[in-house]
Amino acid sequence: MTKRLRILMLAAVVTGGAVACDDSPTGPGDTAGDLSVTADLELQVVGDADLAEVVIDDISLSMGMSADAPPFEQGRECFREARQFLRNGDEDAARTRARECRMLLVREMFERHGESAIDELFGRVESLVERISEANDEFARLNDLEAKLQGLLGEAYALRDGGDLVGAGERLVLALQIADRMRHRHRDFDLDPAAVARFSIARGGEAIRLAGELISDPTLQQEVLLFRAGELQRRAMFSFDHGWYRRTVAQAHRAEELALFAVLNGERPTVEDAQRLLSLAEDMIVIAEDAIGESPSELQQRLLNHAIRLKDRGAEAINTWHWRGVGLLWRSAVTSAVLIPNESPTDTA
Repeated sequence: MTKRLRILMLAAVVTGGAVACDDSPTGPGDTAGDLSVTADLELQVVGDADLAEVVIDDISLSMGMSADAPPFEQGRECFREARQFLRNGDEDAARTRARECRMLLVREMFERHGESAIDELFGRVESLVERISEANDEFARLNDLEAKLQGLLGEAYALRDGGDLVGAGERLVLALQIADRMRHRHRDFDLDPAAVARFSIARGGEAIRLAGELISDPTLQQEVLLFRAGELQRRAMFSFDHGWYRRTVAQAHRAEELALFAVLNGERPTVEDAQRLLSLAEDMIVIAEDAIGESPSELQQRLLNHAIRLKDRGAEAINTWHWRGVGLLWRSAVTSAVLIPNESPTDTA
């Protein structure tokens, strides 16, 4: 199937297609009630069994371990206990237990990889915060989410400055989980969760492909990051095949983020990185414009306009010395890439 056709299959999301049935499968596992989208962001994370699995997938890959290894089985049981507290109406206990679960997982990661593991989490959350003001196509409750992520990042800075790296990592893991949760509470997901999940997979795949093209002579760290991104992408596809759409969206977006981190070699972006990604975003927009032609669909035009807006905002950011504008530029390039047909000998419409 061509990428162009995959995009057209998403048209129902934009043009107001049939709303998914209430009993459509969105993920496996027990969930502590479907908390309202207006509920406390942290409690929504506590009650979401899918997000517990996603963070276990992510951290186990960072450690090079099976997601069924003892530390992660312990983490699963811990998260189940937190959800049970929430079912019982004990919100304070649910929050506390969920934080203990995240601390357990981050401590395991820190003991294996040291401060570099925490640095990676900082880089991922910082990039997310940098571009979130332009992400109304991606997240529900954008203003609340932006304030919450900035607050968690500030707490993480303070904990790191005080020498508590594990505590800082826990705050960052929560930030990534909250972002995952608000992705699948977006109105587009309510309209057609399968379409949004399919689009997330397309984005993740394009991000990994672009990263592979940009990295001509990968370091060991880049090879590891690309492997992790590819594995998260594979798991997203597996989740999609099973109708686990919430999990699909989170896994694919994390793959997209890790692909950028691989391009940056796990480091803070440099001036050269910023300029390279600005050139990439500009080039991809030109190619996408040519690909969709003079009579694009409503969805194609919407995506192209968004890519251009992201590129402009990213260029503005890096030109004022905010090098984390690279997150905006990466999102722009990936958005354009999804619009470009990429036929292979086995790719049929």
